[in-house]
Amino acid sequence: MAEEAIFVRSEDTILLKKALAKKLYENKIEQSKISDMLELSQPMVSNYITSKVKIPKKFLDVAEKISERIIDGESINFNTGVLFSDKKLEGNYFIADKNEIISDENNKLVNNLTEAYLRLKGKNISELIPKVKINIAMMKENSNSSEDVAAFLNGLIIVDEKIAGHNGIRFGKSKHLSSLLLDLKGKMDVGAIMNIAHVKNLKNTGLKIGYLTKDYELKDSGKQADVLLHDGDFGIEPCAYVLGKDAIDVVNKLIKIKENLE
Repeated sequence: MAEEAIFVRSEDTILLKKALAKKLYENKIEQSKISDMLELSQPMVSNYITSKVKIPKKFLDVAEKISERIIDGESINFNTGVLFSDKKLEGNYFIADKNEIISDENNKLVNNLTEAYLRLKGKNISELIPKVKINIAMMKENSNSSEDVAAFLNGLIIVDEKIAGHNGIRFGKSKHLSSLLLDLKGKMDVGAIMNIAHVKNLKNTGLKIGYLTKDYELKDSGKQADVLLHDGDFGIEPCAYVLGKDAIDVVNKLIKIKENLE
């Protein structure tokens, strides 16, 4: 998930820290805590707080916003960087992980997941909703870890047993689905997966059924499947996993399952 960063010129760092020390102290933060936050000695914090040097408004405004977020429980870190650019970098930016940079491949995955969601939006899937959060995960072509797998952040949102929304698409967030998808890679032709409730009647769907052991191992390795069934275990509900070449393919199979249950 992208992290917010505020860039200032190196010569302005002291001004920002002075403004922050004053704002935090005004909000009843102890000098010892301010010292830790700003990576300053306590005497220096005391000096900043009592300093009569006029601080430009732009730094006071930034300090105000930062102090509010600190009071709300967010952490703060000061980092020094070297920028190789002809442009000056100042103000607010977001620092993304490498997998969040919108490359052609990442954009393709995000678009595919978005289209899959839109095909499901508003549909009643009451018989297919598991007790855990329902999600769809899709991996890159040459994926090696969960960071190469995209999914809906915190799963799909369900209201009145209908798919109603989601909180964005991120890489490396759905650990269980990512792990299972990566494990299936090489054992069958698969690029995406979705978890649903255990489905008993799949005879008339034309879909190929496979089975997982209690430890989520594939019982028939190398055998292609559209749906994998897991019988559950102590504290784990029985469930099913819909597989496809991509997220849209998964959703098309899910719709086929839904229509078969009606």
